[in-house]
Amino acid sequence: MVRTYAFPGLLALAVFYGLLQVGTQVQIFRAPMGAIFVLFALGGAALALWSWRLLPRTRTTSLGLALFTLPLLAGPLLPTTLAWLPLAGVFLAYAGCRARLPERDAAAFWGWVFVWPALALMLIWNIFPSFFALWISLFDRFNFIGESRFVGLLNYQILSRDPLFWRALANTFWYVVFTVPTGIVLGTVVAILLNERIRGLGFYRTVYFLPYITALTAAAAVWQWIYHPEFGFLNWLLGTPGFDWLHTPEGIFALALAPFGVELTGFWAGPSVAFTAIMIMTVWHFLGYNIVILLAGLQSIPSQYYEAAELDGAGWWQMQRHITWPLLSPTTFFLAIIGLIGAFQVFTQVYVMTPTGGVLNDTLTVAMYLYNKGFRDSDFSYASALAVTMFVIILALTLIQRRVLERRVTYEH
Repeated sequence: MVRTYAFPGLLALAVFYGLLQVGTQVQIFRAPMGAIFVLFALGGAALALWSWRLLPRTRTTSLGLALFTLPLLAGPLLPTTLAWLPLAGVFLAYAGCRARLPERDAAAFWGWVFVWPALALMLIWNIFPSFFALWISLFDRFNFIGESRFVGLLNYQILSRDPLFWRALANTFWYVVFTVPTGIVLGTVVAILLNERIRGLGFYRTVYFLPYITALTAAAAVWQWIYHPEFGFLNWLLGTPGFDWLHTPEGIFALALAPFGVELTGFWAGPSVAFTAIMIMTVWHFLGYNIVILLAGLQSIPSQYYEAAELDGAGWWQMQRHITWPLLSPTTFFLAIIGLIGAFQVFTQVYVMTPTGGVLNDTLTVAMYLYNKGFRDSDFSYASALAVTMFVIILALTLIQRRVLERRVTYEH
């Protein structure tokens, strides 16, 4: 195992470091990334020395790799072209010991060579910005232009006392609670119906999937017209002209219980009418995706189970309850995890339908608040603190969801 991954592992470190050095020509990759450069330098040297200790027959090659890794220690002081020396060293070392390498090790080396460009792009555009966001969240009003001072966790302290953040988090919580379970339940019902032998099945499947392949911005703009107080289709259908669906901040629970003399305020009033309208649009748009995934899960269930249950006298509902739902649990578990992550990042439809965050911030979400802080107020430090906090919340809820729900998942048919 060590012999298989020593060369490609060091190759990965060298290529990633080279790309970072190229990235220093761009403003976003400036200091304080010297610490990351040194970290990768030490990692490369440690990997080379590790292979020296564990692979006595290739000590000469390992020594060469270690020597070629040393320039990484002074990486930020070297020209960009010299940053590729470790990469050249890896290939020279491979050429020197190619005759002694087993076929499996050689194949693994070239496999990493061809795969690494895509992985490097993912590191550059996904992983690295995440760590960079964590770093700039420790500064005061970092905006890539002026100087900013290190303030530690001050942004997080301000965040914990920010009423707008808690308002946005409450709205996002209601969005997750309403859209994720509703989408899975409706998708399961429709997928079960589409799994039956009915006439025009292909037409129905296409109709249900069309909303998902429609651009989200275009779909949100159409639904904005549907909710229009004067010319909207929904008010014409319901006979409620003038009702402004997207600018009504009252909570739906408060409105539902008001005739009974129950008054609810704040979080317990529930999501506003405007936010509920956006959630209905979201469930409609993503329903086709849930249906396709659930339909694939249904078709993977062996038909022998249904045939045996029918011979035993089980009805349609009993077969769905005791066969379909348990064996569909891996698919619903997947949709629950993906839906939770996506719902916490909701932004596009909210921004298109209520650009200002609604009346009294009743449609403001965490992602929209992050956008406003970063690109409207140019406070990238506070926006990064919001992003890191949202990442921690999503990670914690995902782990909890996995720990609670995975026990009920049936992986074997």
